[in-house]
Amino acid sequence: MQENQITNTEKNTSKNIKQLFESSESIRIPAYQRAFSWETKHCSQFLEDLLEQKGKTYYLGQFLFEEVGHTLFIIDGQQRLTTTIIFISAITKILYSKGTNTDSIYQIYFREDLFETVDEDQILFKKVTQKHLVPEVDNTDTISQKRIVEAYEFFVEKLNKLDIESLELIQGTLENAVISTFFISNKIEATQVFEYQNNRGKELSRFEIIKAYLMHQIYIQSLDVNQANNDINKIQFLISKAYRNIEAVEGYFSENELLSNYCSLFYNTGGNLEAIKERLGKEENKTRWIKLFFENFVELTLCAKRIVNNKNQLGIINLFFVGNEANWKIVLLTLFINEENSGDTYKRILKLLEILCFKLKLGDYRTDHLPDFSKKYFDKSDNYNISNLYQSIKNATGNGFKGYWNNNENFKNLIVNHFDNQNNHYHRSVIKFVLWQYENSIRIKKNSGVLLDKDQYDNYTIEHIQPQKPANEKNSENFTNNYLHKAGNLSLLTNIQNSKFNNKPFENKKELYQDTALSSYTEIRAKSQWKETEIQERHTNISNFVKEYFDTTNL
Repeated sequence: MQENQITNTEKNTSKNIKQLFESSESIRIPAYQRAFSWETKHCSQFLEDLLEQKGKTYYLGQFLFEEVGHTLFIIDGQQRLTTTIIFISAITKILYSKGTNTDSIYQIYFREDLFETVDEDQILFKKVTQKHLVPEVDNTDTISQKRIVEAYEFFVEKLNKLDIESLELIQGTLENAVISTFFISNKIEATQVFEYQNNRGKELSRFEIIKAYLMHQIYIQSLDVNQANNDINKIQFLISKAYRNIEAVEGYFSENELLSNYCSLFYNTGGNLEAIKERLGKEENKTRWIKLFFENFVELTLCAKRIVNNKNQLGIINLFFVGNEANWKIVLLTLFINEENSGDTYKRILKLLEILCFKLKLGDYRTDHLPDFSKKYFDKSDNYNISNLYQSIKNATGNGFKGYWNNNENFKNLIVNHFDNQNNHYHRSVIKFVLWQYENSIRIKKNSGVLLDKDQYDNYTIEHIQPQKPANEKNSENFTNNYLHKAGNLSLLTNIQNSKFNNKPFENKKELYQDTALSSYTEIRAKSQWKETEIQERHTNISNFVKEYFDTTNL
């Protein structure tokens, strides 16, 4: 062996972060890896760990690379390595602003084409880490871009509080952090390492575990290494598309939801490794089944992306508002897969799902037959079509999923009975949804535009207009029992507004309501006092709205 040739065994040694970057020509995040996913809490822990060392030796963990020519593709450790670059960029900015020459840092970590993240984030990543040009979070295109910006700004804010001596100490701690580097040179070895890690309890998502297992199975089942490599390349391309779709729907669909619904629809099995192993074991052509598994999963994630792209449709966003008491997402995914996501029947299904989920939330019911309806519709078993799906959901909306639920028409009249015959409506997730839709109904009448932003919805909480524990008086027993928690005494407020309102009397709250933007506050601000009569009047308005909004007569 020539002197300048290094075997894998010789390269599988510990080194530090600085040496890794000094000795590398090109480090890349493969397209089939998820994009940057660390949140502020992870960055905070990263910083705390460095500060705690006080200059002592710090172990940053194992990094696994696939080596192709002079390029290292990160298989394990990409979140830590990406965070390292963001951190070093932030500390470089602070050191430079304090008069320190940072040319040597740039030559090691930011020389041309050294480190690149996934393609769709690279332009922004380079702009932030190398030029320190940071866009507004709202102007980013992906969740991962948002997290890159947030991580950089977090580190800049925290590091800016340190003096130069402390900055240089923490820089040295990170640069000298010991890492275990492991290099592999072919995809067969890569899949074997994946499988080795997974079988020893490495904390990965269910999809990552299944992905690793199936990719390794490609080699186990194949008699042709070249063909196996080609199959793996195709699968990696599909995985990259799936990850991009999953990242695009974050906050609306979780990866686990998509995987579970996918396995249920396509294979009638659970979304876990053991279920996949059992299903694969029944297949004669296992390689073909594995490739179809990833192709079909991409199709389903793309449908989820299309749903989220249509979230400004009132019927869709209302489902995201109402919650997941029943699995309406599997119904929507199936409708989009079958390209039956328009027309009157489709719109009626959306509204019925909204009402059904609200009733399940209100009554705290647990049974859910929507996946069964969806699988029948997906499989077209017994010629079960969209009309049958609609009828099944309509029956469930009226009577529930179990016959005894509707004894004495309890399930049918659940919503009306709750608002007409009870005095306690302070079920936060229930009344929040009602007040949100009540607000939108007023906006529709005023042609002022409905509220469709899920982040805005999530930011609202519930406040008692007449407080539970007023500062300078005490509520009577009659008021507490019969009016305090009525819907008419409850309003939507943001978390910040809620802290301002606190237990202030109505005279003070009335002024605060003047500064809030919701149209439904008009009927509150118009009153000179807020007692039983005013509460009952507003409650009647809300109750009448509820009966109309949740009416299924024309559905």
